[in-house]
Amino acid sequence: MTAMARARHQSGPRWDWLSGRRARAYTRIVLGATLAVAVLRIGMSVAGTGPLGFELSSDYLSFWAASHLALAGHAVDVYDVAKHWAVQRAIVPDTGYSAFLYPPVWLLLCLPMALLPFWWSLAVFLAATGAGYWWAIRRLLPAAGLACLAYPAVAMNAVYGQNGLLTTALFGGGLLALERRPFLSGICFGFLAYKPHLAAIVPVALIAGRHWRTLAAMAATAVALIAATLVLFGTSVWHGFFAEAPFARTVLEHGLVTDVGWESVFRGVVQLGGSVAMAYVVQGIVGALALLAMVVTIRRRPDAITPLLPLTTMLVSPFLLSYDLALLALPMAWLLREGLRRGFWGWEKPVLCVAFLTPVASIITSAGNLPVLGPAAMLALLALTMRAAQTD
Repeated sequence: MTAMARARHQSGPRWDWLSGRRARAYTRIVLGATLAVAVLRIGMSVAGTGPLGFELSSDYLSFWAASHLALAGHAVDVYDVAKHWAVQRAIVPDTGYSAFLYPPVWLLLCLPMALLPFWWSLAVFLAATGAGYWWAIRRLLPAAGLACLAYPAVAMNAVYGQNGLLTTALFGGGLLALERRPFLSGICFGFLAYKPHLAAIVPVALIAGRHWRTLAAMAATAVALIAATLVLFGTSVWHGFFAEAPFARTVLEHGLVTDVGWESVFRGVVQLGGSVAMAYVVQGIVGALALLAMVVTIRRRPDAITPLLPLTTMLVSPFLLSYDLALLALPMAWLLREGLRRGFWGWEKPVLCVAFLTPVASIITSAGNLPVLGPAAMLALLALTMRAAQTD
């Protein structure tokens, strides 16, 4: 990079006071505060219910109950509200219903969960998915240290007992193995079949980057997982899933999950007062533009697939919840690595700081009947990534 280009990169306020040492200190403070709140919440919980009325690890109740039914030979009952809810209430008597909106591929991956008692199973699940998440971020940004665990979306996945850390680990593993181990990369991406709305554009990115072996391995893995569900559970479980599909659309359009949990462009438009029809239009336009930007940029700079695929995935999907913001850790780690290599632009550090705190900020704004901030953070990170890809 020429001296003139470097000057353009570093023009404006440089936030030099936010050094690497201070950033690590601040993230340790955030991590300590997060752990303190988590311990307090667990300690004050009674029979699995948190002090603020939120059910502790309520989503994991859905997963564990699904495993319990499947292991008992009643996999199709996962999509029967009364029977699924009955198993959940056996663990937490006063719990509200946590729906199982996933395809049978996730049921296959959930199958071992009920082999352990609920709380031990939850601990193993969080430890395993957290380790995968930590490995992926540390491979991408070795300097991250504990900072990647301080990211508030990690705590959200622990509180809700959700799979956002697993999703991030699979995206990260697929992206990290893409060049040297294409078949392993494809296997990681193939396992995303458990969350098809977040896997939908992965083939587009692989085609744009001409990663044909990875694409083939992804398809083969997805087909193998689907075949395994048919062998183990039969066709009836797929009939149950498709019969419940309209309910998932109702959940999205009517915000049946509390708006504190939503982070998509679609729900952002609705929260601002737009109609459902308008939300679909805006979601489609934003998603199409993000998809086009991803394809064009990957063709120009292939390694930009690492931040662009997670960002575009989140901007394309209308069904996006707070725990899915764990995926933002991948583009943030890539941008931090790039900034450390070439120097940060004047406005790059504050954007990254705001994105880092977005999961918490969204909860605060939602509590005040204001829109969540996830879409704005995604678009800001997309702009940073596009500039990085064009100037380096």
